[in-house]
Amino acid sequence: MILSIVMVSNSLAGNNYLFSVNLENCTDDKLLIELQSPELNVSEITYRLPKMVPGTYEIYDFGRFVSEFKALDAEGKELKVEQTDKNSWKISDAKKLVKITYKVEDTWDTNIKEKFVFEPGGSNFEAGKNFMLNTHCLFGYFDGMLRNPYTINITHPASFYGTCSLPDVSYNGNIDTYSVPDYYRLQDAPMMYNVPDTTVLNVGGAQIIISLYSPNKVTTSKFIAGKINEILAAQEEYLGGSLPIKKYAYLIYLTGVESGSGASGALEHSYSSMYFLPEMQGEQLAQTITSVSAHEFFHIVTPLSIHAEQIGNFDYNNPQMSEHLWLYEGTTEYAAGLVQVKYGKMSVDEYLHLIEDKMSGAAAYNDSLPFTVMSRECLTKYHEQYNNVYQKGALIGMCLDLKLRSLSDGKYGLQELMKDLSKTYGKERSFKDEELFAQIVKLTYPEIGDFLKRYVAGSEPLPISETLALAGIGFGVQSKNKEFTLGGVSIGLNAATNRLIIVNTPNMDDFGKAMGYQEYDEILKFNGKKLTLENAQVLISDYITNVKEGDVLKVVVLRKKTEKGRAKKVKLHSKVFRVIPSRKSNLALLPDPTPKQLQVRAAWIGKH
Repeated sequence: MILSIVMVSNSLAGNNYLFSVNLENCTDDKLLIELQSPELNVSEITYRLPKMVPGTYEIYDFGRFVSEFKALDAEGKELKVEQTDKNSWKISDAKKLVKITYKVEDTWDTNIKEKFVFEPGGSNFEAGKNFMLNTHCLFGYFDGMLRNPYTINITHPASFYGTCSLPDVSYNGNIDTYSVPDYYRLQDAPMMYNVPDTTVLNVGGAQIIISLYSPNKVTTSKFIAGKINEILAAQEEYLGGSLPIKKYAYLIYLTGVESGSGASGALEHSYSSMYFLPEMQGEQLAQTITSVSAHEFFHIVTPLSIHAEQIGNFDYNNPQMSEHLWLYEGTTEYAAGLVQVKYGKMSVDEYLHLIEDKMSGAAAYNDSLPFTVMSRECLTKYHEQYNNVYQKGALIGMCLDLKLRSLSDGKYGLQELMKDLSKTYGKERSFKDEELFAQIVKLTYPEIGDFLKRYVAGSEPLPISETLALAGIGFGVQSKNKEFTLGGVSIGLNAATNRLIIVNTPNMDDFGKAMGYQEYDEILKFNGKKLTLENAQVLISDYITNVKEGDVLKVVVLRKKTEKGRAKKVKLHSKVFRVIPSRKSNLALLPDPTPKQLQVRAAWIGKH
């Protein structure tokens, strides 16, 4: 009887992968994964889980979390299996293969300490409470069969609800069945299961789902949705009044304890984003999510509608990087700030300070390294330079936008270029790295080709001063307004320790002096939380946004008297107070702009 059931299941599988997982059977933080194999006509085949997935820019080796891997024939007998590396299992007599089973351990609560997976890129199995399922952690593929269709059956507790961006879902009691055309779409669709707290918005013709898990119920999805809706409305207008998607999911997990990675933040996907954030009060949390989601949501443009061959045909076990990270992450980060000032969610002064922060952040990296070279080798030789995509990458987007606005008398900018690139390529067509610049020139102006050659593919520093002047923005005007700062210090990355470090103190302001920063201080904790490259943007932005006069900032550093000296742990603290920032180059609107400068400025950031 068992034999006939298995054989029928295999015949039904045909070309499909048929996966099953039961969330009610979770023991020792592990789930059993079962695969009814597609039909195979080879004597030997390799099954894999990803070494890396898009958006992480890290080698995580998700096969590390797999155990008890078995390959079975129609009679339930085990076939010979050889694990050839951390992520790969070679199966002999593959023509006889009917079923594969294995257990997967969650990454959030694991004893595997080597290279902890940043939570939004991993998985969480809390029996009876919550399951965060990044599909690349659970489901794999056979070599040469990434384009085969997948069916995923997930059995869950009756009180649970599953949130996911996949549109093709059927429900049968407590079993959800997802159908996807291939592994690329499956891997791009994380899921969250728990007792539901979900709110649905309709924006730009798309269904936007906000699903929240908060163990201490500090806020609700309805409250968060109200706040996110404001930035979504601005992004809808920025994208021309409609969104290039039909469904999008925000999967938000809040934690009341320090994370295993010591970080918090989000990971983007084409149709969703997964958030791992500390439990905070509603307004504070909403501001943090809004700031992060402004970036993550814009990935519906890049890489969904504009992507290189390396992304469109991503090699999960031998990843190759595109040389155009300035496009994927840089212009996305730039647009996340621009949309807020252009549509009234941020003041001009706040936006100019944001540009200054990007300039200060970029100063900590190698400015003579061509951005295309850094992008192509960001997993290896230039990994410590990667975070510059959020600094110089955003500034590249700004300079390109302003130059386009100036050349077109305000009529054409980065917004329009991205729309035209989306029409030229779209989600089904990839561009070749070496052809992108020529295509952009074809859509724009010859001068843009010169800009890309000199400042993106070349080693020349960005012409920020002359570019901002196109919109009547000048340097050197010292602000008289007091504001909260980190202390007027420049922060970089120590590639040897992967810690953030104070790299420059000449412009340290009075608050920085009160804190007692010193050059070469490596920052361990920031207000009680471990500070990492991954969570720095969220923690520092949250501090600047929500701090009040008289609060105490506490920072723990490793201090060295010299760059190569012996380090000791030092606790720094001070009551927070406003200061006049000691910036060398404050940005400000010029008092007597020309009509052309006003024209460019209005097209760029709107009329203010």
